Amino acid sequence: MSRYVGDVPLDNDPASRYLPWTVGLLVFLATLALAVGMVLSTAGDVWRENLSGTLTVQVSPDAGDETLEMRVNRVIDLLKETPGVDSVQRLSAERIDELMEPWLGSQAGGLDLPMPALIDVSVSDGAEIDIEALAIRLAEAAPGTAVDDHAVWLRRLSAFAGVAETVAFAVIVVILLSAVSTVIFTTRTGLAIHREVVEVLHLMGAQDAYVARQFQRHALRLSGIGAAAGFVAGAAAVQALGFFGAGIGGGLLPDFSLSAWQWGGLVALPVAATLLVVATVGFTVTRTLNRMP
Repeated sequence: MSRYVGDVPLDNDPASRYLPWTVGLLVFLATLALAVGMVLSTAGDVWRENLSGTLTVQVSPDAGDETLEMRVNRVIDLLKETPGVDSVQRLSAERIDELMEPWLGSQAGGLDLPMPALIDVSVSDGAEIDIEALAIRLAEAAPGTAVDDHAVWLRRLSAFAGVAETVAFAVIVVILLSAVSTVIFTTRTGLAIHREVVEVLHLMGAQDAYVARQFQRHALRLSGIGAAAGFVAGAAAVQALGFFGAGIGGGLLPDFSLSAWQWGGLVALPVAATLLVVATVGFTVTRTLNRMP
């Protein structure tokens, strides 16, 4: 790769040689933070879509003198008669085993455990059901029956996702501010080192914009290398998290896979970081030169 040879010998600056490492590290951290924010945003939408408008009814396996099937059928009939209920479906034993597998392992179906019957209830859009009154009616029809309102979990998950998203994007802002501060310090150091060269260029008629472009070209090359390396490392880390996260399964973690447009946003991050560095360098050089006597 050929280097741009300018009037200001910036390649030997001791401060600028750390610029690629600094930009690379910051882009790496920003890539991870942005990916986490995107994943949590998507997971929040999925949670809201899957949990809103649904209830889960558990019928105790302790049937007493009645069979569990008789109690379940009575509960299902009562649910179907409840205003606002759209559909009622009992979960199969295989589906219950799948739900219990993350906690009990793949042998969950072979364990001799008294498992309750689970019934999924879909609520019509806009319908409001008095959960407490419904729970009392179900308990009277089949003692030991409980109602799990997913709205409670929805509020908790939404609150968690919102806080985590805010933290992730706040980290990105802090990273950008750190990058700007580092670039300003590096640029001012370079100007101090090459002050005599800059003064000679001024005597020869060079404008401040011409000198600023010298620094910007140098910063573009170094920050571009660092940003590209940081993004590659960050993308590899995101892929690794997605791979190992998928192995856990069972809904314990949100899906860490990113869509095409989300990857596009991540790819734009190193480009934006490089442009930010170049713009900061130009602004810093111009402002500093204007203050020079």
